[in-house]
Amino acid sequence: PARTKEKENAVRPKLQISFSTFTVKNGENLKVEIPVTGNPAPKIEWKRDAQVVKETSRLEILTKASLTILHIRRISSYIVEMQTKGDNTWISCSESRAPELLIEGLKKGNEYFFRVSAINEKGKSEPKTLLAPVILKDNSASPVILLLSNTFNVKAGNDLGIDVPFRGLPQPTVVWKKDGNILKETSRVNVQTSDSTSQIKIKDASRTDVGVYEVTLTNSVGTTSAEIFVNVFERPGPPTALILDELSADFVSLSWQPPLYSGGCQISNYVVEKHDTSSTVWQTVSATVARTSIKISRLTQGTEYQFRVAAENRYGRSQFVETQTVVAQYPFKPPCPPINLHIELASKSAIVIAWNKPDSDGVVGSPNPTVFWLKNGRNICTTGRVEITTTKTNTSLLVRECVRKDSGQYTLTLQNTGGTISKVVTCKVLDRPDMFTKQNLKNKIKIGKEALLIGFVNK
Repeated sequence: PARTKEKENAVRPKLQISFSTFTVKNGENLKVEIPVTGNPAPKIEWKRDAQVVKETSRLEILTKASLTILHIRRISSYIVEMQTKGDNTWISCSESRAPELLIEGLKKGNEYFFRVSAINEKGKSEPKTLLAPVILKDNSASPVILLLSNTFNVKAGNDLGIDVPFRGLPQPTVVWKKDGNILKETSRVNVQTSDSTSQIKIKDASRTDVGVYEVTLTNSVGTTSAEIFVNVFERPGPPTALILDELSADFVSLSWQPPLYSGGCQISNYVVEKHDTSSTVWQTVSATVARTSIKISRLTQGTEYQFRVAAENRYGRSQFVETQTVVAQYPFKPPCPPINLHIELASKSAIVIAWNKPDSDGVVGSPNPTVFWLKNGRNICTTGRVEITTTKTNTSLLVRECVRKDSGQYTLTLQNTGGTISKVVTCKVLDRPDMFTKQNLKNKIKIGKEALLIGFVNK
């Protein structure tokens, strides 16, 4: 009763957001307070670019019964450290309030690594290191790409900005490529380049934006390039190569291949549905299929069905791919009627009717199936008494002058690339019983005396 009352009083969670865009100056604090309603108290989770937000020294999440607060504290300063190649010691260069710093006194020709840490009232962050070392040269310097990360993730429909800081003297030219081809600017995809930054802006990201982007900087001193990987998270594409592997009167077997596009993440499961063509309602067979095949049982013989399959990932379900309509039936047909029915012999008290075998005994299959005859699980060998005849449309087994040992289970198996089907027939040969004794009667019996004879019948 308590659970029922609690369920009746349940209120769907709701976020009371008046606006969803917050603007803050670089280095300043950001505090977002969002009232929350719901009964019982809902579980609250913050995400950024589809990834769960984790608390750090700068980022704090405070959740109460009716309020959730995201607090990103202001950065008070930055600490820049450097390391000479070949030396494992990091040396502090300076502390700066601005997100840039001029470092002097470096030796020409040396190769340096740099890293930056942010500081606020809660402490010092983990350092971020440049992906590539810096080599000191003359005022004329080959381009250097100052990219902190080369992987960008975005949810489908959201905007994505890729900023690539660089430097070089003289001013380098910038060329962008996608998957090895020159990047074409459109109404959705734009490139903006300044003296120190090149930026790609992608509006309403979709699966067509997935790929490897390459930015190349060139001046009179040299050339450098960097690869950038873009993932767009969305629901997957539909499964491919849906095949009906086997069909019978009460079941069907389906198989398929994974989607060509997974949606940027792993396929979690497949959804299989069916419907009777006399109805427009699709019924779920299973929504948790882990493999790329399924056997669907409990079909009604003679009913026409259609089946469809969709793929799912964490971002949604794909479109369905459907089979052609099929009728649940055995993979063989009724035989054709006998041929040449005629009276062969007639008398006053009897008549003999004869006919020829039909053109087809109902065995079907494409391509033509391979035929196997077995008796009690073993292949049947043809002899003078046993004859097997097989054509494109029928097969027959003829056993002449049957004896008792011909009794048993006969199995007919048809097999081709579309599948295998078997049928079992039990054959019993009727014969008069045998009688024998345990030993030969060699004893002499006198006339007029009693004798006991015991016979055993072989069934």
